[in-house]
Amino acid sequence: MLKMDILILPKLLPRADIIGGPILIYHRIKNMSSMGHKITLIAPAYTEEDRTDKSLDPFCEKIIKIDSVRERPVEEVKALYKQLNRPRDFLTGDGGYSDVLDEALKSTLKDNHFDAVIAEYSMMGQYIESNRSFIPADTMSVISVHECYTKAFELRAEKGEAISADTIKELFNYEFKMYDVADRILSLTREDADIMLGYAPELKDKIRVVPHGVDTGFYTPPEERLWARNTKNILYLGNFMHNPNVDAVNNFINHCWARILREVPDAKFYAIGATPPQELLDLRCENVIVQEGGTNDNVRWIYRDSDVLVAPIELGTGFRGKLLEAMACGLPVVATRLATFGISPVEGEEMFVADDYDAFSRYVIMLLNDLELRKKISTNALALALKFDHRYAAEKLERVLKEGKNLVFV
Repeated sequence: MLKMDILILPKLLPRADIIGGPILIYHRIKNMSSMGHKITLIAPAYTEEDRTDKSLDPFCEKIIKIDSVRERPVEEVKALYKQLNRPRDFLTGDGGYSDVLDEALKSTLKDNHFDAVIAEYSMMGQYIESNRSFIPADTMSVISVHECYTKAFELRAEKGEAISADTIKELFNYEFKMYDVADRILSLTREDADIMLGYAPELKDKIRVVPHGVDTGFYTPPEERLWARNTKNILYLGNFMHNPNVDAVNNFINHCWARILREVPDAKFYAIGATPPQELLDLRCENVIVQEGGTNDNVRWIYRDSDVLVAPIELGTGFRGKLLEAMACGLPVVATRLATFGISPVEGEEMFVADDYDAFSRYVIMLLNDLELRKKISTNALALALKFDHRYAAEKLERVLKEGKNLVFV
């Protein structure tokens, strides 16, 4: 078996104790390591928890943490924009440009040979693009696209956010410039692959669909199965520093909540996640609970204490790991079509899918009131989630990396 040396650049430090993208990358590294591959990690460290975390130590040959800041002053962003000629959104926030990380990458490439360099999130693809002359010809350069930024910005503009056509054009030009210089583009879903091909058909020979997954050994149903209870707890879970999650909560409150309360007056809605903004905190009342949460272990119990997960997502693309985590815990899901990218559930059997909020609300009400329906959807959802265990995603990634540069679309 060919064992590879792999360098990974994530925009957030993968840790075992948090949710969202970082935990997916954590499992990608853990499983690739268990398959015998050697992993080197260069990652920004934003918090003291990042700096002291050791959960990846057993799975990496070397971990280089770069002290980083999330937000830069406007004047500093302007100066970097002029210097680097990249969209401003690549220069600040999670994964925003770091000259220290850039130098660490150059030094690591100089001192070591890797079979592949993987930029996790398109944001980190800027280091592939700007350092292509430092990456040896026999090292595969890979950008793992968790969402197409151009499409995400277009969706935000369509919902009324003040994003100009010039901003989107600038973003498109740079995003697809990065993809053009990489050897492989990983998409988490077939739908996202199709979105990218719609913008740039010439990427066809580079794109591979490599989904993330779920830790089915950790996310498991409670001993007392959810359908056996008589609670009416509705859950939305997400990192609220990511605007699509804030938007999703507002969608649910504005379009679904009043109707659900009329039919199920004892229902409670929980919006739980990292750093809820004031606009969500202002929604709190007796039956709307908005609170901080987001470690892996407490999330498992949050799923187990809920009756329905809702995902009224209208913004962003990519793969929604929370749906699989909930399903692995036996929690029925009601979601918009966008939220189901990469999962392809059988509607009405493995989850309910609706973009019309009258139908969305009706499905939530049905699940809260009908024990047998909840049992059926829960059982089928669990069976589907088991097909998405993280190890299968790691095996697919291994196959892609072993292709070398023999570009054949699969």
